Amino acid sequence: MRTKWLALGAAACVPAAWLAGLPGGVAAPEPRPEAPRELIFAPVRIDGPVHDPARHTYWFGPFAECASVLDIDGDGRLDIAAGRNYYLAPKWTRYSDYRDGAETNGPDVDDNYEGAMDVNNDGRVDVLSSGWMRRQGIWWYENPGKPGVKWNSHALHPAEGLEGMVIGNLSGRSDKDVLVNYFARKPGRGLIWFEHIDQAPWFKEHVLGPENVGVVHGAGIGDINGDGRNDVVTPAGWFEAPAEPAAQSWTWRPDYQFTPFGSDRPGGAGLPMLVTDANGDGMNDIIIGSDHGYGLAWYEQTSEGGKRRFRKHWIETDFPTFHTMALADLDGDGKPELITGKQLLAHNGGDAGGYEPVFVFYYKIDRGRFERHIVSYSYLTPYFGPEARNEAPPNYIVGVGMRLQVEDLNGDGRKDIVIACRTGLYVFFNQGYTPRARGANWLPPRESYPSHKPW
Repeated sequence: MRTKWLALGAAACVPAAWLAGLPGGVAAPEPRPEAPRELIFAPVRIDGPVHDPARHTYWFGPFAECASVLDIDGDGRLDIAAGRNYYLAPKWTRYSDYRDGAETNGPDVDDNYEGAMDVNNDGRVDVLSSGWMRRQGIWWYENPGKPGVKWNSHALHPAEGLEGMVIGNLSGRSDKDVLVNYFARKPGRGLIWFEHIDQAPWFKEHVLGPENVGVVHGAGIGDINGDGRNDVVTPAGWFEAPAEPAAQSWTWRPDYQFTPFGSDRPGGAGLPMLVTDANGDGMNDIIIGSDHGYGLAWYEQTSEGGKRRFRKHWIETDFPTFHTMALADLDGDGKPELITGKQLLAHNGGDAGGYEPVFVFYYKIDRGRFERHIVSYSYLTPYFGPEARNEAPPNYIVGVGMRLQVEDLNGDGRKDIVIACRTGLYVFFNQGYTPRARGANWLPPRESYPSHKPW
């Protein structure tokens, strides 16, 4: 399906009978449909790599590709953590090496997912992070409540072949449960989740499924069957939550299989996969982006003859590497938008389409239709390969990295987009819709140009 839909204007055909019924046979003018409006996002670069090839740093990294949003110092303002650094609002004062993990490893930073929660219930929000190279597994880092003090690290789940997590409510009693996302199958390995509990060690492990069932990159949390309990979705099917999720077995439902566009082999998904009612029929659907291939799709949940089915619809087929995404109400209409984009130079540029344009999009969702809007779009080919023009490092070439966040950072009531990627840490501040009326002209007056002559 095409992702950009068009509204028919007033010049569309009008029935002749309707015209004939009007006095004098003259058609009354139809009200003009409201013209499309675009949200304005003002990008601010908080931090980024120094372009110094002699020291093996470049405008495209290494730099952390994940960010967490939390109030670090308890002043009521949201701050940002990204890799081993955090930044205090409102001036985004940087504090370096505040925690372990997230080490630089060649062109990468060992930080493939981040999230935030108050783990130990002390009133201070902590950071969870996973690595897949030097510190493999998931750790949580304890907020000391004082800027400039190093955060203690606590192992939650050291493990190889792990890339990220999804934080949500699986137990039915806390939104601080953690679903582990393995990308590598191993003998005896099954999906697991950690129930957040109210005493140390703060998490209790539960096995979700049999050996290697659902073990593939990508997972999500949401209520699929409408019973009020959150289920777990994977690219190969979903786990149905029992009445007592922490005590009873979950049921595996292989009702669908995600395959990237143009491929005949099953593939991995971005993290998280999203569960939402995309077409307004009262049943939740699933949004899946290819993690390292092409395509962004939604799986429509249907009921045919009393049997649950999922029908695949493509949202995008021309773009690759939708490694992460989020749902948030950007325009304040009470309905969520889908925010996603391309991971910039995933696998150090080795992915399919790695040097195609990099972008951040959001989509308005209306009854199963996804309308694409551009937040950022940049070309990469001028800077790489045999045709490179050796131009100066560009500014504001932005991809979504491995985890983006959507929060109101400046307290204006509008959700902003926080992105960490290889080119740096950015906030796209949501300025609302473009103005309709003519306003002030901030360009220099015509008369200020030396060549100007009255005309």
